[in-house]
Amino acid sequence: MGLKITPAGQFTIEELTDFYNQTRVDYLVPMPMSVAVMAEYIHDFDVDLELSPIIHDEETEKFMGLGMLGVRGDHTWITRLGIAPGNRRRGAAAVAMNAIFEASEKLGAKKTILEVIKNNSAAHTLFEKNGFQKTRELLVLRRAPIRPPFSPEGEITWLYRNDALKALRSYPHHLTWVNALESMENASMFQGFHIKLKDGTRGWLVYRHKKRTITHFEFHTEQGNPVKMARNILLYLHLQYPRMDAYAENFFADNPHLPAFFDLGYFEAFRRVEMIKEYS
Repeated sequence: MGLKITPAGQFTIEELTDFYNQTRVDYLVPMPMSVAVMAEYIHDFDVDLELSPIIHDEETEKFMGLGMLGVRGDHTWITRLGIAPGNRRRGAAAVAMNAIFEASEKLGAKKTILEVIKNNSAAHTLFEKNGFQKTRELLVLRRAPIRPPFSPEGEITWLYRNDALKALRSYPHHLTWVNALESMENASMFQGFHIKLKDGTRGWLVYRHKKRTITHFEFHTEQGNPVKMARNILLYLHLQYPRMDAYAENFFADNPHLPAFFDLGYFEAFRRVEMIKEYS
């Protein structure tokens, strides 16, 4: 059986959305996308559609799988890699990966990054065979729209777009691709808060505000107790958006702010594993 690679840029967003959703119907964490979400995803995360392979059966033209490649400087990011049920173990994943590696090498990439859901053993094996090494675990947290049981302490200042970007530029730690400064710069709606407590604890939260959800949180404690800072700033956040779901992606497992999330009703939805391939 021959496989044909076509750049994703030759398909409409509607077609790409349908392709992607076909690959996720039986996935460990399905995460289906609408056309609008797919378009936003491609824009916000710098996905290069001309370097993103769509795999078809050469004879029947049947869709088999896809992969998407984000590009920022000398780093690339593999995302949305998936094979439709019934087409797995037929070489489509290897073809998609090879196309992405070839594109990364032609770009002169120094590093390719990806995230795989923890316990997806087949994917882990595939990536390790292709030279990826695990770096750290990332938590994905969710919270239902429940009004907080009490009010926050401290002095709150809103951070609108320019101030939120300034805060992110000062952030001293590594950020994953979805929460990085470039992703926030590309996003249409994001903002944040700065908080100062009476004991001198202070810090900030930057987040994205979507139609029904608040997402992509990034915290930084400038001084003092990170749990106390995060708890109070989250209380303020959920008082502003009492009817909205919250979806916090890619928190490092050792993030000092995590206890505040669990105090306020967040739960761990699943974990991802960040993996990196470096080019010599």
